[in-house]
Parts: sequence; structure tokens; C-alpha cells
Amino acid sequence: MGNCKNITRLLSDALDRSLTTGEWVAIRLHLPTCSGCRNYRKQIRLLRVAAHSVSGIETMDGAARDE
Repeated sequence: MGNCKNITRLLSDALDRSLTTGEWVAIRLHLPTCSGCRNYRKQIRLLRVAAHSVSGIETMDGAARDE
């Protein structure tokens, strides 16, 4: 379960649902060796923050954006 296609799917899934311990382990084992998946994780985080900023939804740290 450590190939890039599965890992990027899990990273996306993590935005919508709680991952299992096994899924998190697979991610944690894969990311140190794969710059492509690390970059993907950074990009989806950036997109999430940007979307929250535009919408005025609070971020995970509780700070409201652009109010």
C-alpha cells in the first residue's frame, strides 16, 4: 500500500474522513522517501488554507481569515 497513487489518495481522503492507524502508518513510512508525495501534501494543505481564507471559514488552528 505504499505506492504514490495510494498515498496521494490517502492524503486526499484525510481531508474528508479519519484515517485508520494502518493508513497513517503507510503514509508515515512513504513520505520520507518520496519528494513527490511530500510536495503533493504541501500543495493540498496550501489549497485548503487558500479556500478557507477566501471563504472566511476558520482554519484548524481556530484563526478566522479575512474577516
